[in-house]
Amino acid sequence: MTAGTGKYRIVSQICEHSDSVVWLAEHTALNVKRIIKGIKKTSPYHDRLIKEAHLLKNLKHPFIPEIYDLDEDDDYTYIIEQYITGESLRSLCGKRLLSEKEIFHFIIQISNIINYLHTLPDQIIYLDIKPDNIIISDNNCFLIDFGSAYPHNSRDKKIFGTKAFASPEQLHGGKMTKSSDIYSIGKLLEYMLCHSNLSGKQAKALQKTVDQCTEKTVWHRIGSVEGLIARIKELQKSESSFSIKPLRIAFAGAEKNTGTTFISLLFAGYLNSIGRKCTYVEANDSGAWYSLSGPVSDNRALAGLDTLSRKSYESSPPKDGDIILDYGCLKKDMPEDFYGSDIVCITLGNRCWEACEAVTARALSRRCGKRIFLVTPASKISSFLAEALDGEKYLAFPYVAGADEILKGTEVKTILHEMAVYAGIIIE
Repeated sequence: MTAGTGKYRIVSQICEHSDSVVWLAEHTALNVKRIIKGIKKTSPYHDRLIKEAHLLKNLKHPFIPEIYDLDEDDDYTYIIEQYITGESLRSLCGKRLLSEKEIFHFIIQISNIINYLHTLPDQIIYLDIKPDNIIISDNNCFLIDFGSAYPHNSRDKKIFGTKAFASPEQLHGGKMTKSSDIYSIGKLLEYMLCHSNLSGKQAKALQKTVDQCTEKTVWHRIGSVEGLIARIKELQKSESSFSIKPLRIAFAGAEKNTGTTFISLLFAGYLNSIGRKCTYVEANDSGAWYSLSGPVSDNRALAGLDTLSRKSYESSPPKDGDIILDYGCLKKDMPEDFYGSDIVCITLGNRCWEACEAVTARALSRRCGKRIFLVTPASKISSFLAEALDGEKYLAFPYVAGADEILKGTEVKTILHEMAVYAGIIIE
């Protein structure tokens, strides 16, 4: 039996539906196996298959099947793609329980694939993360079936997916964003936990991550897949490696009283606590550092931290280690060193009327090469601020009673870790 132009010999039929068939085939010249998806040209889902082919043809990722050919005959259109040996995650979970090591390995691999899609020049939202679409082969996860995926800026309203794993906005016709995939990753992690032998603190910690991913309200979820990966790796307690190059990290507040000095000191203290040499510099003339000098000296988390005033830094800058620059309030006439920093961290208030400050801060920091917004104090970001930050990288920075919190296994330590990963200080 042949398909399309006759280059392929059908080995077996994998599945069949009313208007589509999937075959395992063999390339007659190359003697290698392929998957052929055939869909009737009369099918209402025909355009969906063609869209899937065009999305996949430009993707280059070791764990996404490669598209080799697009063919047709009088009745069918065919996609010929890479054949992945293995079994679905659902099939595997139906046979046995997953180990702790497998859960961490699988969820990190899947999240990395989704992060690849989210960070392409033409960003792609996958929208159908489920155990059936994950093939386990040689202990690696392959993501298949891109029929529901579409470009981030698409206006296509025909959204597909699977009810048990789809986000509320996906099910009820809302706006699709990258956060919709974060929701589905959370549901997938929950599924794996239900089919595992994991218990105790690790299980509770991962369930908390599930809860943070599957918040019904979009802006209450973990802000990015990159941030999710950092959290999971923190739970896994895997060793991280540091970038060799010392970095300059600038901090500035969108307005007064947004905790810029305290947060920049916390970050410096965190870097010290993980063995990264750094210096805190008060790169402004506010004197805020002096108002904190008493409490700071009593904090074990900041013990031994090198600190410099702006004048001391300008006359004799540190020769090694990271530099944390506290610029105080963001202004129109920021120094060139601010824009030239490796990353700029901008603190924002979380009240609804501070959304205007976020818009202004985005405009004033537009020249920065890399930036992140820190919303404080906040466990969840307000809808007004989420709209004002549309598409920007942000973290909700929780209330911190004192600097010594970073020495404990608390939420703030996880946030500081995410900041270090995003800044490029920690490479995972």
